[in-house]
Amino acid sequence: MTSETPTSDAPDGSAPVEQDSGSAPRTRDYRTVKIVAVVTGLLGFLMALVTPLLPVDQTTAELNWPQGNGVGNVAAPLVSYVPIDMDVSVPCALAAELPAAGGLLLSTIPEDGQDARARALMVRASQDQLTVTDRDVVILTTDRAPAQANPDCRIVFHADGTGVNARFENLPGAGSGATGVDRGDQSGGLQTFAAADQEMRPQIVGVYTDLPETAPRDGLSLHATIDTRYVSTPSSLKLAVIVLGIIMTILSLIALGLLDHRDGRGHKRFLPSGWWTIRGPDVAVFLILAFWWFAGANTSDDGYNFTVGRITGDAGYADNYFRYFGVPQDPFGWHFQVIAAMSHVSLAAPWMRLPAFLLGLLGWWLISREVIPRLGRAVRNSTPAVWSAAFVFLAIWLPYNNGLRPEPAEAVGALLTWCCVERAIATRRMLPYAVAVVAAAFTLALAPGGLMAVAALLAGVRPVVKTLVTRRKRDGLLPMLAPVLAAGTAVLYQIFYDQPLAALVVGNKVATDVGPTLEWWQEPVRYYYLILPTADGTLARRFGVLLMILCLVVVLLRLLRREHPNGVARAPIWRLIAVTLGTMFFIAFTPTKWTHHFGVYAGIAAGLAAAAGAMMAPAILRSRRNRTFFAAAVLAVTAISFTGTNGWWFVGSFGIPWWDRPPSIAGIKVGWMILVVAVITALVGLWFHFRDDYVDAETRTRGGSGWPSKLKFSPLPVISGLVVIFMVMSFAKGAYEQRDSWSWLKSNARAMTGNECALANDVLVEPDPNTGLLTPAAVNGRPAPTISAALAGEGPPDGFTPNGVPDRLSVDSTEEQDTATTSAQNTAQTGAGADESTQTSESAQGGTEGGQGARGVNGSTVGLPFGLNPANTPVLGSYGSPSGTGSLTTDWYQLPERNADAPLLTMSVAGSVQAVDGLGVQHSGQQVRAQFGRTGADGRVTPVGVMSPIDIGEVPIWRNLRYPLADAPPNADVVRIEVRDTAGAPSEWVAITPPRVTEMRTLNDVVGTTDPVFIDWLPGFVFPCQQPMAVRNGVLEVPQWRIMPDAEATRKNSQTWMSGKAGGPLGITEAMLTPTLLPTYLRNNWGRDWGGLQRFTEIDPAPPAELDTGTARRSGLYNPAPMRSSGY
Repeated sequence: MTSETPTSDAPDGSAPVEQDSGSAPRTRDYRTVKIVAVVTGLLGFLMALVTPLLPVDQTTAELNWPQGNGVGNVAAPLVSYVPIDMDVSVPCALAAELPAAGGLLLSTIPEDGQDARARALMVRASQDQLTVTDRDVVILTTDRAPAQANPDCRIVFHADGTGVNARFENLPGAGSGATGVDRGDQSGGLQTFAAADQEMRPQIVGVYTDLPETAPRDGLSLHATIDTRYVSTPSSLKLAVIVLGIIMTILSLIALGLLDHRDGRGHKRFLPSGWWTIRGPDVAVFLILAFWWFAGANTSDDGYNFTVGRITGDAGYADNYFRYFGVPQDPFGWHFQVIAAMSHVSLAAPWMRLPAFLLGLLGWWLISREVIPRLGRAVRNSTPAVWSAAFVFLAIWLPYNNGLRPEPAEAVGALLTWCCVERAIATRRMLPYAVAVVAAAFTLALAPGGLMAVAALLAGVRPVVKTLVTRRKRDGLLPMLAPVLAAGTAVLYQIFYDQPLAALVVGNKVATDVGPTLEWWQEPVRYYYLILPTADGTLARRFGVLLMILCLVVVLLRLLRREHPNGVARAPIWRLIAVTLGTMFFIAFTPTKWTHHFGVYAGIAAGLAAAAGAMMAPAILRSRRNRTFFAAAVLAVTAISFTGTNGWWFVGSFGIPWWDRPPSIAGIKVGWMILVVAVITALVGLWFHFRDDYVDAETRTRGGSGWPSKLKFSPLPVISGLVVIFMVMSFAKGAYEQRDSWSWLKSNARAMTGNECALANDVLVEPDPNTGLLTPAAVNGRPAPTISAALAGEGPPDGFTPNGVPDRLSVDSTEEQDTATTSAQNTAQTGAGADESTQTSESAQGGTEGGQGARGVNGSTVGLPFGLNPANTPVLGSYGSPSGTGSLTTDWYQLPERNADAPLLTMSVAGSVQAVDGLGVQHSGQQVRAQFGRTGADGRVTPVGVMSPIDIGEVPIWRNLRYPLADAPPNADVVRIEVRDTAGAPSEWVAITPPRVTEMRTLNDVVGTTDPVFIDWLPGFVFPCQQPMAVRNGVLEVPQWRIMPDAEATRKNSQTWMSGKAGGPLGITEAMLTPTLLPTYLRNNWGRDWGGLQRFTEIDPAPPAELDTGTARRSGLYNPAPMRSSGY
């Protein structure tokens, strides 16, 4: 890295050290340098250690209520759920302001919010009692009449990090309270309470009351100190120490470099010769990475990281946002600060993915210019080695590292560390090792997977120690070690720049308590996920990792042979192996076991592939038997990979062939085809094994003169190259298939012209489905029927009634529509929240779960979905039919003129429906067909065509059938619906509403760019124009919308990972908002479940609270109270 790249073909791989030319400089000339190295190194080290303890300036925020000139509701959802401390005072006399039946005097959550009683503090009056409940525990109660008649009576509540206490003041018989749990004098109720349990602090999403606006305010108050311990900036003292510490560290490294130059070899070129020479593999890697940057897949957590980066500026820190009660990712995750800075320039995907693209180029440059030349002459000059490195690098980089996750930087950071360590060993200088320590420290600070860089440091520590011992007499140990210590701890300046130590310790405790947290001995789970038929175990994710393991085994076995290959530098390759094995060891101690962590191996795996490619190429591996067995092994790995789906994360699967299933040709799975070839190849190798004892040496090595000898090739670069081309062609085909819809290629091309809104441009929304309800037609000489009569058709419907729908609807996981076909597109439960049970809450269904509602136009009391108005939306269903069957043909409805903004005939249905899904697969159910007709001059209708629906929803909840009007007869002007329920089983039924043709608008037009939106973590990256709900001063902005991924991902990921139990935003929105799911569709891909859009309505409307903010100086050990880390 820092000069010409030395290489060696010696058995130990060590480079020859140039001898001093001329006389060595006098010792006294370097005494000052050594003193500077020691003093500045130790000062840099000590300043780094003291940085976490230095004071910060914390932004404080307090909620005080009532606000304004009256008594009213205010909204202040705390990201931490609970305050540091709170005090409440409520005069008992205010109960007289409520109706005789009672009501709320005060609550920290709307009374009708989900699990409100289990989470909130509520002070309420019933007809005869005053009651205070805290987290579903009745802590105070007394008779209402005497209490409200006593002008001096007051309800007092206090909570902090030590527990809660409450009492009735100035009420005859009230006790004074005590420690522990004290119920006081219970003769007149529960009049005092105390509990030393900080978990009793109630959740606050605002302050809500049934008191009239004009109620007296005297004595009524709520004060809460909001937890803003992470909203801080460095004090002037801390900033000065950081700046001075960085300067000391730099000076120590300069001094170390001067000591290195005492070897008399002088300074050499920073970059080796040939660094800028472009070769064939360079062009191939550049073109593939460039295509992938622009048209390739997203990675698993792009939306997560993108959203965290976007809200960091307002929040004042990198709030985890989707989980963990608002704690930051620190000490890991400085890449969020990079994302936050980039988001101020542009939110376009090409810009945000640019670092991954550049890191990919840098990674390949390091591999081809630094790693491969160090592995020996035979590797450096081997064409199969270079191409093997290129394609194995791409095989891991493409599926894992094309997004906003930290793995690209970790992979390159580990590679840079290894290169610097090798440079230190080759030159016997300490400055390269100090630079390696810096690279390793910052790589580790990205994410726990950065331990890979630590493994690279440790892999080279033995020869570095030999260098220290050799130079000890000349330079001394402390002058060489002090700068290295300063370099290794310099990362603390970044980690603790604006954060104190105690806050990060508390944050890590919260994250550990919430989980998921798996033990080291559960590491095999990661590899188990890799072979599951989910998005964690797709073809692309398997291939590169399995190939890396194969290369590791092959290289290891070759080096363990008594006779090692000529021209191969053993020591650097052994250190590559040590890094790989060390990473496997260290990564076992990371708390999560997702497969996306495998992206860290991209650089090191390429180095192993180069070594394996050279060692197993015909030029070095002379035995035809061994070459054949190696080819069989590569084919076997490929076969295992092709048993996985060709799926990619979320929108990455749009248009991709075989995204939902393993690739197949003519119904035969490609994985089995490749396995057959692998077995045949292995049998050929076995034949060679037995035959080679009876043939001459030339035949054993070159394969003879027959046709098999002409098939000689290096299987590693050829097969890995074909798989990489398969990945690229999959996305080329996907872009073509989605040319009229949405793809990454089309979206990024638009972004380059200034249209950055990505998927929001192609999701079509029915803003108000009521406006699209079709009008009954006047045909066949009859006047138009009423909307209720039109749905029932001529004569009474057979088996259908207005209330023929179950009270509650829920998805039965055992009866989902072909869930195996959607698992590849979506995150499996392994991708998020695997530690929590799969559940679907009403917050995700948004009104599609049924229930009872207002009496509708045809007498139905069924709760309608999608905002349909019961006053003009009749319902008919066959549930509860005496015969278990039913039939219905509606009257004719008038079709509007064809309009590009109204491309679909839709209707809301529940139950099971015979339909095709987005893959064209037929699903059983009840027949619901649209019959199109043409009205003649005499008013009579002539049927002109019948269409079956597309149904992508989950049975049996409410969903929207789709009938593309582009496929309808062009001369049709009326339509009616034919329904047949022939199942004869009580569990099989169907319910319908009238058909609609609604003029649609894009999601970008409906939601806009200023409304606060709750964007789930999975789709966050493809909705850059929508404004994520902000976090300011520890308070979450109340969202007006929610954007969700597809139904299965919502159920398995969003509703678990972001749940209130885990400290996610769902614990806030479910407490204060009611969601309504809107009908949405992906443009020109009507069978694709892209996701969902909800409109929020506040349960109890309330303006945002005005907070009292300030600044306070806090030490690095400041810890005001324990944070909540357990669910409700």
